[in-house]
Amino acid sequence: MTTQDPPMPGPPEPERPEEGRPGGGGGPVPPPPPPPPPYNGDGPLYDQRPRNGLGTAGLVCGVIAVALSLVPGLNVFTWPLGVLAIVFGAVGWSRANRSQATNKNVAIAGLVLGIVSFFTFCLIYVLIGASGGFYYD
Repeated sequence: MTTQDPPMPGPPEPERPEEGRPGGGGGPVPPPPPPPPPYNGDGPLYDQRPRNGLGTAGLVCGVIAVALSLVPGLNVFTWPLGVLAIVFGAVGWSRANRSQATNKNVAIAGLVLGIVSFFTFCLIYVLIGASGGFYYD
């Protein structure tokens, strides 16, 4: 009489939870999250719009402040615009460095124009003060 050995068992099958969530709960499995937006490492892709409102506001304030700081009667009103351009440009630059905004160059331009307008404002008053010298007969 021949004795046969019982068949060798195969690898165990993985446990399958009940249909639904990974923990075994009921209901359909949620879809995976969407992929992150594309980024090319050099900056935003062409289909992404610039998002830096404070940098743009700094540029606009800086351009207006520089233009008006060259007019002696109107340059009294330019120093608040210059200060706003400096603040908005610095905050916009900071946001661009943290990847919360995309147009870093606009923010830097606003910061630089705010500084230039402040120095132009001061220079105009130094020149006006220097030209009002003493008059001798």
